[in-house]
Amino acid sequence: MGPDQQPAPSPDSGPRLAITSATPGEAGAVVLTVVGSLDFYTAAAFITAVREAFDAGADVVRVDLGGVGFCDSSGLAVLVRAHKAAQRDGRRFTICSPGHVLNRMFALTALDTVLDITTDIASAPNGEANSGS
Repeated sequence: MGPDQQPAPSPDSGPRLAITSATPGEAGAVVLTVVGSLDFYTAAAFITAVREAFDAGADVVRVDLGGVGFCDSSGLAVLVRAHKAAQRDGRRFTICSPGHVLNRMFALTALDTVLDITTDIASAPNGEANSGS
C-alpha cells in the first residue's frame, strides 16, 4: 500500500451511517437525513430506511445527503434502486443537498440525468412522480 492509500474501512469499525427520519409537515412526505458513508457496508440499512418510509405511506421521500462524506458504487446502486422503486409505484424519491463529491460522481456516471436531485431540501419538488427515467 502506497503512502497516499488508506485501508478499506472495516464493517466492524463502529457506526458508519446514521439515518434520521422527519416529517416536514407536508402530508405524505418524509425527509431522511443521512450522515456517514453510503457504501457496501451501509447500503442495506439505507434501502431499508427508504423502504420503511414508503411502506409507512409516504408518497414523497427526500433524502438529505449533505452529511455523506463517502459513497461507493454500492451507494450509487441503492440510490438508483430507490429511485426506480418510487417511480414504479408512482411516488417521488428526491436526493437533496449532495456535496461536491457526490455531485461529481452523479455527473461522471450520468446519474444526474436520471435521478431527481436538488441543491437543498427547501427547493425539493413535491407531489408528482419522478421526472427522471
